[in-house]
Amino acid sequence: MDRNQFEHLGNQLRDLGHRRRELAEEIFNEVREGDAISSRSLYQKLSSVSEQAITLMNKQKEMLDQELNQLT
Repeated sequence: MDRNQFEHLGNQLRDLGHRRRELAEEIFNEVREGDAISSRSLYQKLSSVSEQAITLMNKQKEMLDQELNQLT
């Protein structure tokens, strides 16, 4: 397994996690203020960032599965 690639994916995931948290906080603030239009846009951004995180997690899982297959 390419440790550098695995760590790079982990770093990207961490960054996306921070971005997701920031977006969630923005959403809560916009909802509290009653701005439905802005909230909708933020929800769409959060969905996109979440999809990116899922894609990276799947790549990491594939790497782990390949490593497991080589061990058996």
